[in-house]
This record gives sequence, C-alpha cells and structure tokens, in this order.
Amino acid sequence: MINSALPGYRKDYQRDQLAFPGQAQMKPGTLSREECAALLSAGRYGRLGLSICNLPYVIPISYVYFENSIYFHSSGRGKKVQMVNKNPHICFEVDFLDKGCWSSVVVYGLARLSTQLDAKRRMFDAFTRKGLSGHGGKHFMREDLENMDMTIWEIAIKEMTGRVGIW
Repeated sequence: MINSALPGYRKDYQRDQLAFPGQAQMKPGTLSREECAALLSAGRYGRLGLSICNLPYVIPISYVYFENSIYFHSSGRGKKVQMVNKNPHICFEVDFLDKGCWSSVVVYGLARLSTQLDAKRRMFDAFTRKGLSGHGGKHFMREDLENMDMTIWEIAIKEMTGRVGIW
C-alpha cells in the first residue's frame, strides 16, 4: 500500500497493479478533484509554467492554495511578469515523492496580477489561514502590506488533473 502520509494517498491503490506482467512498473492511478485539491493544499512549492511565442518557461514558486485559487507574490518586473502579461494562460504543477510512492497535480488556469491592497489582503489571508505569515524569516502583519512593493498572482483554476503511482 502507498504511504498514508503522502498527499493524494488512496487506500485502494496497491503495489501489485502492474502495467506489464513480470516488470516492476504499474499503471498510475487518477486522482479525483477532491484528492487533487488536498494535494495542492498540502504543498508549499510548485512549478509555474508560462509560454509565449512557442517558448516555454518553468520556474519554482512557493504558493498557497485557497478557495480554488493559487496565490503567490513576486516583484512587478522580470521575465515571468513580462510573459504572463502577454499570455495569462498558465500551467502549475506540484508533486510529492515518499518512499517510492509519488503523486502529482497539474493545473491549468488564468493568472491575474495586481498591486492593489485588496489583492494583497486576499493573498495574506490565504497564507495566514495556512499558518504562513512570513518570508525569509520575517513575519508580517496585515497592516504591513500597504507599503510592500509586490505583485500578487492569483491563479483562477480552470482545469485540474492528478496522478498517483509507485516507482
């Protein structure tokens, strides 16, 4: 059985579900939308995929998943901001590996960037509800947001798929 501490764990998924008889491979299982949401909720780091002019760009991001949206922040400049301003359609991936068991979720959605105080408050509230209230060892108060120079990314999820399996 897959380790029950692994996000996306499914009691019905066993090691003996082999893809080819006699080989140590198996068919990956599909996660339900609820299982995908649980995996996203459990994660803190994922990969943001952007694309313009048929050129993909993937970067690691710390994030929080809250109420069917993914939140993170960045500066208001740089390659990822330039790319998303040209094409707001994004892909986001999070995965876990534990003792040979893996699970992953891929999200497709639209990114909305904002420097407005209400967006900063939504992101801050999402982070604090997950017990995260700081960055780089610093802890922030909601009132600190007004003076912070940051761009808030809010990813509205349009599609979400997930898989689980064993190496």
